[in-house]
Amino acid sequence: MEKTPTEIVSEMGSRLLQSSRPNKGSLVKSLREAATTLSQIEQPLVTETVSKKKALKLLEAELRPLKKSIIKHDLLKNRDNDVSLLVTVCVSEIFRILAPEPPFEDKYLRDIFNLFLAEFSELSDTVSPYFSRRAKILETVSRCKCSLLMLDVDCHDLIHEMFNTFFSVVRDHYQQNLAHQKNAKVQQRKANTQQAQQSLFNDILTIMTDILKEEASSSLVGVILENLVKEGKDATPAANNLASSLIKNCTDTLEPLICSFLTSCFMEKDSIQSNLKDSYHEIIFMISLNAPQILLAIIPNLTQELLTDQVDVRIKALNLAGRIFAQPNHCSGEIYRDLFVEFLRRFSDKSAEVRMAALKCGKQCYLANPSGNKASGVLTAIQERLLDFDDRVRTQALVVACDIMKSNMKYAPLNLISEATERLRDKKISVRKKAMQQLSKVYQDYCDKCSKGYLTINDHFEQIPCKILLLCCDKDCKESWSHNVELVLSDDLYPRLLPVEERMRHWVQCFVVMNHIHLKSLNSILSQKRRFQSELRHCLTILREAKDHNVEEVKRKQKSCFVKLSSGFPDTSKAEDFFHRLDQMNDSSIFDALTLLLDELTFTKAQTIREKFLERIGANHQLFDFLRILSTKCAPTIFSSEHVRYLMDQLSSSTSDTQLKAPFIKLLLVILNMFPSYLRGSEKQFLELLEDDDSVADELTEALSKAAPYISANFSDYSPVLEKMCLEGTRSRAKHAVSAIASLATSSEKSVFSKLCKLRDSLLCGRKIPTTLQSLACVGQYSVLAFDNIYEDISRYVYQIFQAEPSDNQPPCDQSSGCCNSCKLKIYGLKTLVKSFLPRHGQVVRKIDDLLNILKKTLRSQGLEGIKSCDDTGANVRLAAAKAVLLLSRKWDLHISPELFRLTISMGKDSNAFITKTFLTKLQKLLMENMIPRRYACAFSFSVSGPCRDLQNDSLRYINGFIRNATREARAGRDVDQRESLTDCPAYMIVFLIHVLAHDPDFPSEDCMDEHVYARFCGPLLSVLQVLLSNKEIAPFLCCILRAIKRAEDAVDACKTPRLHILADIGSSAVNTSKCIDATSPQAPRSILLPSSLYKLGQTSMSDSQNKAKSHTQNTLEQRFMERVVHIFRSQISLHDQKCQEDTPAVVLEDGDLPLLLGNQIETSMTGSTEASKNNTRCSKKRTHLGLPEKSTTTTREMKNVTSKKCKTVEGGEHISRDSTVSLRTVESEIPKKKLERHSTCSKESAGASVSNNVTSSKPSGVVSTLKDTSNHGEAIIGQRIKLLSPADGCFHHGTVERFNSKSNSHKIAFDNGDVELVCLDSESWETLSHESMGQQEILRKETESFGSRVPEVKTKQQKKKMPTKLNPTAGEESVSEVTNTSDNIGLRRSRRRRMS
Repeated sequence: MEKTPTEIVSEMGSRLLQSSRPNKGSLVKSLREAATTLSQIEQPLVTETVSKKKALKLLEAELRPLKKSIIKHDLLKNRDNDVSLLVTVCVSEIFRILAPEPPFEDKYLRDIFNLFLAEFSELSDTVSPYFSRRAKILETVSRCKCSLLMLDVDCHDLIHEMFNTFFSVVRDHYQQNLAHQKNAKVQQRKANTQQAQQSLFNDILTIMTDILKEEASSSLVGVILENLVKEGKDATPAANNLASSLIKNCTDTLEPLICSFLTSCFMEKDSIQSNLKDSYHEIIFMISLNAPQILLAIIPNLTQELLTDQVDVRIKALNLAGRIFAQPNHCSGEIYRDLFVEFLRRFSDKSAEVRMAALKCGKQCYLANPSGNKASGVLTAIQERLLDFDDRVRTQALVVACDIMKSNMKYAPLNLISEATERLRDKKISVRKKAMQQLSKVYQDYCDKCSKGYLTINDHFEQIPCKILLLCCDKDCKESWSHNVELVLSDDLYPRLLPVEERMRHWVQCFVVMNHIHLKSLNSILSQKRRFQSELRHCLTILREAKDHNVEEVKRKQKSCFVKLSSGFPDTSKAEDFFHRLDQMNDSSIFDALTLLLDELTFTKAQTIREKFLERIGANHQLFDFLRILSTKCAPTIFSSEHVRYLMDQLSSSTSDTQLKAPFIKLLLVILNMFPSYLRGSEKQFLELLEDDDSVADELTEALSKAAPYISANFSDYSPVLEKMCLEGTRSRAKHAVSAIASLATSSEKSVFSKLCKLRDSLLCGRKIPTTLQSLACVGQYSVLAFDNIYEDISRYVYQIFQAEPSDNQPPCDQSSGCCNSCKLKIYGLKTLVKSFLPRHGQVVRKIDDLLNILKKTLRSQGLEGIKSCDDTGANVRLAAAKAVLLLSRKWDLHISPELFRLTISMGKDSNAFITKTFLTKLQKLLMENMIPRRYACAFSFSVSGPCRDLQNDSLRYINGFIRNATREARAGRDVDQRESLTDCPAYMIVFLIHVLAHDPDFPSEDCMDEHVYARFCGPLLSVLQVLLSNKEIAPFLCCILRAIKRAEDAVDACKTPRLHILADIGSSAVNTSKCIDATSPQAPRSILLPSSLYKLGQTSMSDSQNKAKSHTQNTLEQRFMERVVHIFRSQISLHDQKCQEDTPAVVLEDGDLPLLLGNQIETSMTGSTEASKNNTRCSKKRTHLGLPEKSTTTTREMKNVTSKKCKTVEGGEHISRDSTVSLRTVESEIPKKKLERHSTCSKESAGASVSNNVTSSKPSGVVSTLKDTSNHGEAIIGQRIKLLSPADGCFHHGTVERFNSKSNSHKIAFDNGDVELVCLDSESWETLSHESMGQQEILRKETESFGSRVPEVKTKQQKKKMPTKLNPTAGEESVSEVTNTSDNIGLRRSRRRRMS
């Protein structure tokens, strides 16, 4: 009968017990047999407790010999690995069989647990043959909960050691893909290993969980937390997973210990000895992933860290909170609600670094839970930071916003897209650049997803290229953005491999949302690209032909080309250097590749050529980046003929969306207007579109007229349509139709112009007169011979139009154009005749005198010499005539008489502001394009000094642009010829301006000695001089020009010669007083050539003494008088600039070297006569600051000794320094004032009280000269009559002092015209008049006004006597201040006679 396993173990134990000192072999053999047999023994299957205990006692008795033998031979401490392992197996089996009672006494348990730990430490060796036995031991210890006995016997050190051992030996048990393993045994072995690791992990977790649930300690928590956040090579994912699992399973027991530790880290970090104190944020984060409820007591401390004053602490706490809330499908925002609220507040933290950190955290939070409850709050906070005041924060917010958009474009927040695109208009250049870079990437992803069908076209994303285009309109930014935008549109906006069809889909949708500003920017970029390509073609031609021409000439042309081409790059100086280096390389293959790109019209082929070119060059080439940009600019990268072909196919397709037809056509016209050659290959579709769509026929015809030279089409196909347009279309359509006919018709088909001349019959019959006139005018431009045959009939018809009386019952004026039909016909007739004299080919031999005569009559006035015009719209006809003269001056300037020139220039001061603005705009355009002679630029001067502020600003901008352009071209010409022609200098316009002013009917009369009248009349001259004098290159010419004019005579009317000299003298005074040039400068020319049509050489020459003796007979002005004229002009500019400084923004000039000349200058006409001086008004709202030379002040106090407030008396013969100044301060009235206009009592008073009058005039004036001491007048002058100088108009205004306010040190003055002002007289220029009664004052005012605006100067012996410089007033006498005006003297003497009588 076989023995049971228990009997075998009992006998074996007895034998081993009887053995005194068994050797290793017998010991190992016995233990291995015992271990095998023990594994076969199971616990009794008895369910009753009493019976089970009896059964266990029987088993314990059977196993007692083995237990005793192990203890007897001290096998628990045996150091042999084999013996130790077998003993451990036997002990673990005994624990299993006799559980739950401990099989050994407590004194032996420590040694047993040491055996267990020794085997546990070897579990990391999974390839060991003993791994399965050790895993079995671990399983047994786990199932039997043997580890709890360690707590009973107080083996806490062993528990701590066991925890560390478990964390070090645990391994991942993730599933591996075994399908690729061909060997079944290998697959099975790997599967078994995975299963064993998983079982091992579970057993370890069970053991540790049992201990922690039974008794957790701080040391064990420290071990767990250390492995939870361990980093480096010693850290394993399995250990981290084990620690996380323990926290999940033992939350209740671990929570107090963890919270205590974390609280200490927050509150008493320095007192903690643990190394974990620096990792408490990471611990909090890991715990939040596994047991977020543990942190409920800790979160307030973290919230407090977000509020601390230390920025680095706030940032660390913010990063932790962001990581907590950034977990996908996590409800941390709901659990830690207070923390989330404070987290959102950190987006508006006072520290920029904190706000930037918040943005990074916010992005992670939103991307983790884009549809969560808290996502909207995070998104709102991010959007608000796009408007942050710190540019770094705005940049970070922009990057975050773009990342959010790219993460899920289908559901991208629309508001976020709009706010992000607005950063393209940011005030910081760095933010704009980042915005363009990031948004370009977003748009690329959007286009790529649309092409793959993941997205549909979205208008909000299409706003990105529109907003990028707006960068070209930024006038405040000094950096040129158009070059960068061009490169973005070419390379960065679309994916490189995106087909043309997909690109055009997006472009069409862009045109749906574009406005006129976007179109203007796009046209600017395309125009820039076209100009660059044209200039590069010219440059390449020069480089190829360099061997056949003069080397120096070629080098000069190359340099000029390189300068122009480099302006098309962001960094001009570097680009110019690269062009020179490219030229020195002399690599013809590069030039050939660039030529191929310039000639290629298709996008696909150009892209292939460019890629091969750059690949051949290589990225290591020294000019690779430059050549990459250069090749981009050469190639049709934005639009090409393929783009046009796509548009034509869509327009001719019946399946295309009809709602997109308008954007299709708009885009087509934009492309063809800039690159008409792209129409090649689409001629047939274009003709069909031209015939079918009449709504855009004007635009299509214009595009055809530009593209005609580049396309290959039969003229017979287009001629019926174009000829019909010449008769029945609009004027614009007819113009472009004739142009297209001229380009499409071959030499044998030019007879079509003779056919078009038959339109004369339609004209004479009154059919479609505007269109017919336009067609005939264009025929005259393209075929001189054909038009000569009908010129007599056309001119006769036009002259009849001008002589026809306006009909009483004609339709009212067109509101859009402001012209009646009669005036329109006159304008159209003028245009027809003018164009016929400006042919594009050939030469006109017929006389132009009749046309110039009718232009002269039209410009003179309305209804003069047979020229009939309606009263309301005659200005439009004059405007058309002036424009006609400008256009004719291109080829017929020698035939334009001085009178016609003067009449044309006078349009710059027309009474109709709109007419003047239109004329000046046209003039500026023609001058900038060098289409007309430069002498016409003097028309700007009349508006610069005119009363309309808008015209002042425009004219000032125009004249500055003209001067810059003319100076630049003169400098370029000087580089070529090594000499400079004076007629090319902008200063030469003075020659013509002076002649125009001399013949002005408003020139002051011969007996006029009023400085203000001359200052107003000479405003155009002085204004232009002031602008010219700001340019150091121009200034040396001015003195020479003015001296030459003073030596010349008027060739048109010799009687006007004195006027020329007067104007030249005033100009010379302005130049001399500016002190900015030296008349003897070496830059000044030796001789001056004046136009013979205007000037001739003087008959006699006189010495300076003779000129001075005959000055009165020749009506020349004294030097001091002219200086006062110049100073009055400049003072009025200064005063009105200050007056309008608050109400009107200053004009910002394009060139920093040219100063702002006028703000809101003289409100009366600069060419007005002395009548204008009657209406000089005093500024009633606010008194302005004034700074005047002391020599030119009549009765102001000397302000040098301001502290003492004493006025120094100036004796009659004493001369006041010219360089000293008087400052008249402003005191704004604190009481309401009447807004009635105050007029001066005598216009002559303005001259006598001039702010630029000299106190000690060299001429005896016969006046009493007094400077009144007004430092302590106070209440002493209440009731007295005074006259107060107005800085606004330079006039004295009479009034009575009514009251004195000692607190504000101001007097209440009631002026004679009804105005009342509160004025501080300490800061004003004023004079005491008398103690007249009101009746005498009224009589004096009326009688003084009866003298008119001017009283001839009366010089008597009494006047020529010197008077005392100061009269001390006594009782009954009046105090008389200095008066330099004759009319004032007469008025004062008359009042004395009345009192005496």
